[in-house]
Amino acid sequence: MSRSDTDIRSVLSALLRVSISVILLWYVISRVGFDTLIENLQTLEPITLGIAVGLSVLGVGLSAWKWRVLLAVKDITLTLRTAWVYYYIGQFFNAFLPSIIGGDTARMYYLYADTNDGSASVSSVVIERIAGLYSILCIVLVAVAFGYELVPTRIADLVLIGCAVGLVTIPILLFTDLLRPVLEATIFDVQVLDIGNRTEKLYTAVYEYRQAKRAVIVALLLSVVFRILLIASNYVVALGLGIEIPLVYFFVFIPLVELFLFLPISIQGFGVRESAYLYLFTSVGVGDGVALTFGVVMQLILRVINNIIGGAVYAVHTLRS
Repeated sequence: MSRSDTDIRSVLSALLRVSISVILLWYVISRVGFDTLIENLQTLEPITLGIAVGLSVLGVGLSAWKWRVLLAVKDITLTLRTAWVYYYIGQFFNAFLPSIIGGDTARMYYLYADTNDGSASVSSVVIERIAGLYSILCIVLVAVAFGYELVPTRIADLVLIGCAVGLVTIPILLFTDLLRPVLEATIFDVQVLDIGNRTEKLYTAVYEYRQAKRAVIVALLLSVVFRILLIASNYVVALGLGIEIPLVYFFVFIPLVELFLFLPISIQGFGVRESAYLYLFTSVGVGDGVALTFGVVMQLILRVINNIIGGAVYAVHTLRS
């Protein structure tokens, strides 16, 4: 495939994600009404927003700590401050590049500039993201299993099966040799742009984490704590909007939404998060307008405000460099 074909596919993919985000946002806002959304937003106290943003900032710091734990396996030492800065720079680039991949690429770039170790830079981020996904699968599986009656049956069944498969499959693919023969017969043999050799180095670098079980377990536990902080942030905003439902719903719904957001079908989850909040929270008696406002506020906190903070961090870091 030529470079021009790849560029065209990338542009079309980006346009498709933008279109999906716009269509979903248009649908949910038209269903509730823009005036209702604005009216509900005005009821949210600044102190509530501040606490939720603070929890989000703490969550980014926790993610930076988790990344440091994984980098230590590769004998790479970053201060927590530096890892936090790189994480926020990644948040900034997420505003311009598709999904979390853009931010991850930015982090890899800055780490590579510091270490000149490409495979370690990439593999640490890959394992970190997989630990995040694995923590979501664990929380969703447990939450839906114990709160089965809280989720629509068709979603609950699909989620339980998907999570169980994921929890078994991911370790097998990453930490056993079962996948290697397939890769050796396909990707590892690609000579163009040295793709085969680079992929093999990355696979080996990821596979080496099998020997660092303690670090991987710590990363997984930190990912779980991060999800709990995220649930706490959501709960604070919900109380601020007058949503009074049992906390158990948040342990079921929020990780479920995060699982949906792993699907690369929108730009930064715009439209997907709002639609998911509207569907899930109205199913337990929350009004349409309040449920949509809830989703919009969390999208602003977790994406827009984080992007802005990341932009400020990037500007300061660039000026000091």
